[in-house]
Amino acid sequence: MTVNFNLQYNNWKYSLSQDSETGELNILSFERVGLVRKAVEYAKAEVSGLVGSVELPVLEGRREACDGCESARKAGEEEWYCKSCGCPEWERSKLQVKWGMPAATCPLGKWPQAR
Repeated sequence: MTVNFNLQYNNWKYSLSQDSETGELNILSFERVGLVRKAVEYAKAEVSGLVGSVELPVLEGRREACDGCESARKAGEEEWYCKSCGCPEWERSKLQVKWGMPAATCPLGKWPQAR
């Protein structure tokens, strides 16, 4: 069985596949994520939080995904940051803020999507 997933590391976004039996990892595609693209994704996430909301089960699913993730940096109960997304650590980049933005996504593809 093959599992496909996405990974973002620094300024690179990868699409990968892994054979669950052998553990073999293959890069399907990769691209450099530029500043303009990151700015557009950020703007979409911010605006989505102004015009919509995330349902509680989705919000809890996002929190649970981050709670068990090796990329989450917890600086106390109220300050969680993602080490994979590339955002600077400031008020709007706290994971507690991002969980409530419908269009926000996990750079590692671990979050359930808002409807």
